[in-house]
Amino acid sequence: MAGVRLTDVRKSFGDVHVIKGVDLEIDDGDFIVFVGPSGCGKSTLLRLVSGLEEISSGQIEIGNEDVSRTEPSERGVAMVFQSYALYPHMTVYDNMGFGLKMTGHSKEEIDQRVQKAAEILELKPLLDRKPAAMSGGQRQRVAIGRSIVREPKVFLFDEPLSNLDAELRVQMRLEIAKLHSSLDSTMIYVTHDQTEAMTLADKIVVLRAGIVEQYGSPLELYDNPDNEFVAGFIGSPRMNFLSGEVTSAKAGSATVTIPNLDGLKIPVSTRDRKPEKGEKVKVGMRPEHFVDAASTKHKFKAPTSVVEQLGGNSFLYLNIGDGEQLTVEQKGHTSVRDGQVATVGVDPSTTMMFDSAGLRV
Repeated sequence: MAGVRLTDVRKSFGDVHVIKGVDLEIDDGDFIVFVGPSGCGKSTLLRLVSGLEEISSGQIEIGNEDVSRTEPSERGVAMVFQSYALYPHMTVYDNMGFGLKMTGHSKEEIDQRVQKAAEILELKPLLDRKPAAMSGGQRQRVAIGRSIVREPKVFLFDEPLSNLDAELRVQMRLEIAKLHSSLDSTMIYVTHDQTEAMTLADKIVVLRAGIVEQYGSPLELYDNPDNEFVAGFIGSPRMNFLSGEVTSAKAGSATVTIPNLDGLKIPVSTRDRKPEKGEKVKVGMRPEHFVDAASTKHKFKAPTSVVEQLGGNSFLYLNIGDGEQLTVEQKGHTSVRDGQVATVGVDPSTTMMFDSAGLRV
């Protein structure tokens, strides 16, 4: 096991700058998830750690050892890809032990490591099977087992569950969480899936255009995003952003008027600075944070365009003017129907404010 430290890591492909100076410190035993939109550099950053791509500048340390120019096989990492990449003519046992065989390990040691990994991943009954006779989830477990037998310092996962259906993804997500708990190893995981990131990670790295926008625990990013991008990216459905204007302000809070919510005036807590009266801002409201209109004086009315009844919860999609749409989540069933006017309550304690540059106020 080992920690990982990235210092001003940069990667360019010709004139295209993909990773633009990433500083990151990952503690020994942490489960870190890289998230971000397509093209943000999350997979490239993982490949730089693994050594499959060479950094343009900066430094990468694994276990306090500079591995910036070290070959991938000598970095003490093991990588699990989106594709299982199993040998179809080999059994599960041979697939898991093949890498060790190629590096000259004895039969006894190979057997010991394969049997141990198979027990952890509940693959013992499948050791004599070939990949064609297995499900997608079982194949992915074999791919993970192939990494475990190497006993790496750091596990790297590049969207390993993307090829699985929804039910298998849930199952494998739980198995990866249990694996991390049992091995207590450092793991870095790339995904585009919000649920995977929020449930697996000790800490999340949110990337945009090759830059780390924020690094912290899942709940820290959810409750206290630094900017509009992180607030909108973390959480599903995404946060609503409404145009507003500051009508008064004092230390620690400001009153914002939101024209498209019937001119609703709402107090919003502030963080780093006192906004100016008349300043144009965006107010962030998560769909799950709206409340029963009867429980608050902060409420508004708006017509619904679509109502989704999901059983355990319902989603109202409201037209609020100027082409803006608001998503509201309600627990359980809702009596509101498509086209009806809904009355919605707002909890001021859960609202956030962002300035014209997208920074949290």
